[in-house]
Amino acid sequence: MKLKGPNLIIVNVIATYVRMFVVMGLMLFSERWVLNALGEVDFGLYSLTGTLIIFILFIGNVMAASMQRFYAYAIGQEDAAEIQKWFNCAFVIHFVFALFLIIGGVPLGMYLLDHVLDIPAGRLNACYWVYYLSIAGAAWTMISVPYIGMFHARQRIFELSFWNSVQAVFIFGLAWSLFSLSGDRLKFYAAGMVGIKMVMDGIQLLRAYYLFKECRLNSRYWFNWTFYRTVLSYAGWQLWSGLGSILSNQGLAVLINKFCGVRANAAYGIAGRVNNVVANVGTAIYQASVAEIFRLEGAGRRDDMITLALRTSKFIMLLAFLWMLPLYIELDYILTLWLKVVPEHVVGFCRVILVTYAVSTLIMGYSGAVGAYGKVGSYQSVQGTLLVLTFPLTWLAFKLGASPEHALLSLVAMAVCGDLYCVFWVKKKMNVPVSRWVKDVLLKCLIVVIPSTLVGAVVYSCLESSFWRTLLVFCLTGASTLSVAWYLALDHEERRFCLDKVHGIWKRLSGSKNEES
Repeated sequence: MKLKGPNLIIVNVIATYVRMFVVMGLMLFSERWVLNALGEVDFGLYSLTGTLIIFILFIGNVMAASMQRFYAYAIGQEDAAEIQKWFNCAFVIHFVFALFLIIGGVPLGMYLLDHVLDIPAGRLNACYWVYYLSIAGAAWTMISVPYIGMFHARQRIFELSFWNSVQAVFIFGLAWSLFSLSGDRLKFYAAGMVGIKMVMDGIQLLRAYYLFKECRLNSRYWFNWTFYRTVLSYAGWQLWSGLGSILSNQGLAVLINKFCGVRANAAYGIAGRVNNVVANVGTAIYQASVAEIFRLEGAGRRDDMITLALRTSKFIMLLAFLWMLPLYIELDYILTLWLKVVPEHVVGFCRVILVTYAVSTLIMGYSGAVGAYGKVGSYQSVQGTLLVLTFPLTWLAFKLGASPEHALLSLVAMAVCGDLYCVFWVKKKMNVPVSRWVKDVLLKCLIVVIPSTLVGAVVYSCLESSFWRTLLVFCLTGASTLSVAWYLALDHEERRFCLDKVHGIWKRLSGSKNEES
């Protein structure tokens, strides 16, 4: 049976959640092993050298997201020839970018390694190895993006989740094998990481070629300049917004280093890792829903598209909050349990970044609707500018003597401004009243957030710090969030949909057990 619409979204969300827990569990051990096997110096060199191509990879990610929109839009119009044209356009663009990466990236990286970066004596040759391998892996990844993007557009996220889980297993094995090796472990680790990534990308490329007839190269479609102008225009505005995101993250790391020192950078890095764990929840739902949002717009069903976008925002916020609230409350204990010695400022940084992410989830579905609408120039320019402003605002806060935690509140302020602009932009361009977002998303989420936060605060203030208090906070806030969300945040149709899915899963499980007996 071929899954469609809401059923496919549910399957994709479940598959992405399973992948998330598998990857998180394996990476929790593998990263600690890699750090111990390589040592702090080589581990730092691997991270530093890999960041030299972050901008190129970022361009590739922007192009991938842009092409996903055009794929899904053409799928919504049920035009196979149009999909193949967009695929060939995407392949040519990514192939050219891969060539530029090799031709320009190699000499640029050599210059930075030789003259700019502070590399310990005797490790320059190893850094060359890591950089060359990173360039090769990045070029291959860019060529595979048009093929892998078709999985997203066709909403086959469950298959991508499977291959990502397999990749995590191989990386886990690579990390474990480092302890049994002699010689230069940094070179071996870099080669292993790139090799695993290239093999997994190659498998997904072949799978896309086999599954999707649109993934066929046809030189007749390579010189359609209208397609290239459309894609580059759409991606160009997203590039500005993405650059703002890079500046708001990497730029703040530079400011923290300048005003607070390296130890504060370590705290900021740990806060970023904690945020990534929580953000996986929202990413799972967004990736499972965005292709359907694009498809509905392409099919001319805008009201259905807006409804799905609003529900996506609400579900992302509620499911992320399910994890964020107890984590926010018990950060001190959880970080001590994980890190043993918790760097200064890390708790404050984590809390600011978690609040920033919570604010951004409120319009995550709407951002998919904006992408589906297509004319994103004004939207991306303003959102990118708001992200860029976090840098000077944080610098000003530091200059005025603010603590690191208070200086980073610029992230929260700009996230609030971004939410408001998004809601009013959708009202202006797509004629969706602001009150609809307030009623269907903001108020529904606040109804859940306020009582659940009070429950967690009472438990936190009444008991001493311990494992049992942390467990109780997770259980009670989780129960409060789920129960209040079920009765007050979800409407009748959403509750019925959830019950139907649970009943269907139970029926299938019961049927399989009866067959076995």
